[in-house]
Amino acid sequence: MLPLVIMIGLIIMELGIAIAFVVYWSNSSSYGSRLAQEALFGARAGIDDAVLRLVRDKDLDSTQYIFTAGSRTQVSVTITNDLINHQATITSVGTVLLRQKKYQAIVSINPETAVVSVISLTEV
Repeated sequence: MLPLVIMIGLIIMELGIAIAFVVYWSNSSSYGSRLAQEALFGARAGIDDAVLRLVRDKDLDSTQYIFTAGSRTQVSVTITNDLINHQATITSVGTVLLRQKKYQAIVSINPETAVVSVISLTEV
């Protein structure tokens, strides 16, 4: 009788450990996807911020800057302004902990009206 009780106890303990392991990995994967989503939103915020800077100053020199979006999302933005072709390339990288997402946008700038139009926006 004692070996049967010990065997049942070991099976229950093994099941508890397996369930804890599955719950841990499930939480880790959802946390990672949430971090990736925050990084993606940060990168998109960088594109929007750069477009606003170009709207305010159509002759903005090529520049690079970093800002924080939210509490833990760091965004690095690079604007390469081609004044001859009236286009700019914007690259924005959002970083949250170890997750990084990158967007690249090409915009056209009307030299007379200073209207900025997004030609393409892609996740790199």
